[in-house]
Amino acid sequence: FTDLTNDPEQEYLVQGVHTGLIDELALAGASVIAPRSVMQYQNSDKPIRDIARELSIDALIEGSLERTGDSLWIRVQMIDGRTEEPLWTRSFAGDLRNILGLERQVTRAIVDEIQLALTPEVEARLAGARPVNPEAYEAYLKGQFHLGRQSSADLEAALQYFELALEKDPNYALAYVGIAQVWGSRQVFGIAPPHEAGPRVKAAAEKGIELDSTLAEAHHRLASIRTWGEWDWEGGEAAYRRVIQLNPNYPPARAGYASLLQILGRPDEAIVQIERALELDPFNESFQGFYALDLLIARRYDEAIAQLQNALKTAPNNPMLHTGLRDAFLAKGMYDEALAEWKALFFTPGERGLPEAMDSGYAEGGFREAVRRTAETWAARSDTIYVPATGVAALFAAAGEHPRALDWLERGFQVRHPNITGIGIGVGPISDSLRDDPRFQNLLRRMNLPGTNDE
Repeated sequence: FTDLTNDPEQEYLVQGVHTGLIDELALAGASVIAPRSVMQYQNSDKPIRDIARELSIDALIEGSLERTGDSLWIRVQMIDGRTEEPLWTRSFAGDLRNILGLERQVTRAIVDEIQLALTPEVEARLAGARPVNPEAYEAYLKGQFHLGRQSSADLEAALQYFELALEKDPNYALAYVGIAQVWGSRQVFGIAPPHEAGPRVKAAAEKGIELDSTLAEAHHRLASIRTWGEWDWEGGEAAYRRVIQLNPNYPPARAGYASLLQILGRPDEAIVQIERALELDPFNESFQGFYALDLLIARRYDEAIAQLQNALKTAPNNPMLHTGLRDAFLAKGMYDEALAEWKALFFTPGERGLPEAMDSGYAEGGFREAVRRTAETWAARSDTIYVPATGVAALFAAAGEHPRALDWLERGFQVRHPNITGIGIGVGPISDSLRDDPRFQNLLRRMNLPGTNDE
């Protein structure tokens, strides 16, 4: 989508309408590529047929948006992916208050053109949409715009916009989903501890479901917290299945479900889910990371390294990719490369000085001293700031200090740190070095995870 107004301040609106149309098409049953994978072609001069081939699609839709006050004009054009010939062009007019209805008009025109068979539920959805408060809608879109950037400052800005949306419309379900997403991201990035973030994610997701029980995004956040926050494997699986039932073409749910299936020791089913996620969002670096994790579990390290390094070209700051690459390098005994990836993971205020500790330790005693000193430096801060227990445990495990690693894993268990499951399922060499320890086995049993010696 392009902005005919040529106003950089309207970028959030163009992105929001673009994403909204993709979501509506997915809910209608169309196999449509997710925003993250198509946005790389914005302003590209790459031939249409090349884009279609790279995305494995039949047709592309180009769109433009123009705004004057609260009035909107949307123009869409469908283009054949093989011949590059325009198939049809339509224009639509509306206003911000009826933006959902406008998006559904566009969706209806597209599904009619491609002759997509619709269920009665989808027919009813496309036929009606409640008006939205324009100020709440704009605040929500601005929140999503900042949420996509993922920095600590952007997450704070996103939260403020989602809260502003609720001030304008207390019943705006998507704003609650946005709040759940902010706190989920803060927990994943180690900005907020699980005991603070987890309940906020769950409360916001449940409120979103209370306001709109059909909202796949809200059910997805609930599935995530049940799985990674509560370790309720059965409840998490039921929740993921519910999301997929509501929207089979929602890639984040497919990817999250794949991770849960790996934890539960069902790799074949996991591959099916992550491959579907990548079909819908082929250039999503996180999904590529999940797929690389499958390769790590299979001990196909060279393939995992290639997959991760390719994903890092477009997402150089993604922590999951650096973690996976670190583990693959450790497995191959490539310790200098592993340390470089470790240092790339230290980016929050609480991690300042850790790269320097790693460097000084390496200069004095090589790899093991580097990771041991870093672990001790980080652990020493835990009395005054939040320190992710699994991060310290990984360092001590790599240093060969297994009792101290298990002490920190126990801490992670006590606070229900979501990343502890990564060690629990045995991804990479760190967990391998701990697997036969009775304390580790006991931890698996208490988490009801597969992989114990008595299985």
